[in-house]
Amino acid sequence: MISSRDALLTSRNNKTLNNQTLQKALKDLPLDRDGPSALQVRQLGLLVDGDLPLQTFLERLLPELVQLFHAQAAVAWMKAEGASGAVFGVRYRMDALLNSVAEHKKHDRLVQLAWRHKQPLLAEPASKQDKQATPSHDNPTGCPVLFGPILHLGEPIALLEVVLSEARGPFSPAQRQLFLRGIQLISERVYGGLSRRMTLPAATIAQATRHLELLTNEVNSLQQQILRNIELRLQQFHGWAFASYDENQSFAKLVQQLLESHGLRVRCPECGNPAILRCLRSGNAKHGAFVFDHYLDTGRTFHGGPTTVPLIQVVAKPARRPAISNPA
Repeated sequence: MISSRDALLTSRNNKTLNNQTLQKALKDLPLDRDGPSALQVRQLGLLVDGDLPLQTFLERLLPELVQLFHAQAAVAWMKAEGASGAVFGVRYRMDALLNSVAEHKKHDRLVQLAWRHKQPLLAEPASKQDKQATPSHDNPTGCPVLFGPILHLGEPIALLEVVLSEARGPFSPAQRQLFLRGIQLISERVYGGLSRRMTLPAATIAQATRHLELLTNEVNSLQQQILRNIELRLQQFHGWAFASYDENQSFAKLVQQLLESHGLRVRCPECGNPAILRCLRSGNAKHGAFVFDHYLDTGRTFHGGPTTVPLIQVVAKPARRPAISNPA
């Protein structure tokens, strides 16, 4: 049984480890000045773990974010209770960055995009974006803007916005990842502060089911993409003839190992069933013949027999048959 003293020590150790991880991530940011000190990061932790009410906590949090990122301004966006889809923002130094109604509207669209994104987002100024950037990423502030969604049970409950100092040029992919990593760690730390100050919805099986269904759809899409890519690459070997039976057999084994690692089989061109590509010694075939090995209702069957690599089509691996000897 864990004592209260042990639990307290564990909590302190975890907070120290979190502070060290966060400080390192912020130290690595490509800023013109040195990253935040250990004291600054510790002050953020004390603020998050303190007992200030929600409004005061957010008002104190924003200056801390500006210091940590050497930024110009920050906003904490929250969902309004009792008003579906409505949000309100606690702002810090934002007034000077948006000078027209048109700029405010562009900024609102950018914030809406960040809410939907559910992942950290870095939007560089419109003048410094790649020419292929979509209009929905249009940033009217003239400075890079960093967004960090705060998630509860996979859904955003708040959104941190940090307007960085004006950059000399577009960030490299590596630099962008450093900023995204930094704001993600900040958002995860701030979540602990919000969860102590807000009544958050409890987990439900309906919500878990919905998330798992989305995950299943994503996995299926990725698997189909993998299947198509493997099939296209394997079809490049169509018609190849190797110099010996051993080499033909080695090629067939390599194909089978690749497909097996992804839960796939080749499609038999004669009957359409999932099969294993093999190379077997056959009659007049000096270097063997490629065959499609599968179990049908009539028993184990070998179809095919070309002496060169056949056109390979890829299908999902079928469910395992009760028979132990079934190779499919």
